[in-house]
Amino acid sequence: MKVWKSLIGFLTVLILASAVLAQEADPTIEAKKLYNEGNKLLKQRKIEEAIQKYNAAIEKDPNLALAYYGLGLAYKLKKEPAKAEEYYKKALEKDKNLVKAYNALGLLYTKQEKYSAALNSFKAALQIDSANVKANFGIGLVYLKKKDYKNALPYFKKAVEIKPNYSKAWLNLGTCYSELGNYQEAVNAFQKALETERRKTQKGLIYLRLGDALAKLGKNQEAIAAYKNCLQTATRSYLKGAANFGLGEIYKKQGNKSLAIKYYTAASHDRAWKQAALYEIDLLKK
Repeated sequence: MKVWKSLIGFLTVLILASAVLAQEADPTIEAKKLYNEGNKLLKQRKIEEAIQKYNAAIEKDPNLALAYYGLGLAYKLKKEPAKAEEYYKKALEKDKNLVKAYNALGLLYTKQEKYSAALNSFKAALQIDSANVKANFGIGLVYLKKKDYKNALPYFKKAVEIKPNYSKAWLNLGTCYSELGNYQEAVNAFQKALETERRKTQKGLIYLRLGDALAKLGKNQEAIAAYKNCLQTATRSYLKGAANFGLGEIYKKQGNKSLAIKYYTAASHDRAWKQAALYEIDLLKK
């Protein structure tokens, strides 16, 4: 009996050891490990080291689609869009259902203003996952850039339905409503964008758009407050110039020349608003 127990124990240890050795020898497992190491390095912006890990993963497992996708992200960060595109496409060759690769490719094409190709990529992602928030946002963004606000609208609405705290989608939804003349819906969307945006430095544009929509509705005091919040949070000179110009417009309509000139003068410090602001100042001084 003791002999049998010893034999069974020995065989159990042998089987476990064999399983561990088999796992260590499995190239697909090693490839995934290298891929994960590459991801960690990429997050640390150690791009060249990440590329080495992704390539090592591919050597272990040439069919690991995620490793090609990782290379695409790395080359995007290196500002080498042609190579990024190449590796995103290779990822899709290995896995035609890799939604994140379609989205990455769509975003790449959007930045290159290849809008038809971008739409095709994002729509391919939606065919696989109709509730994919990035694909819905991506299509909306393409239409927004094309100034096709009517077609952009349902995709941004879908994006915030899927992800209610998606501040950029709320901002773009509000922009679409504004451009279509639905200012109250725009105000609602911009307020949602402000509620969901955690970074103070990103709120400047939202406050500016909110101020514009409120001004269109004739809600001057609320618009003034929004523009002033823009001045406190915006980091870009253009946004500050736009907010100052908006304030100048409101005070001009109210007949307050001194305050109108004050804010037009502030707007003129940004070169994009300089000519329009100086023109308004000249009119007020006549």
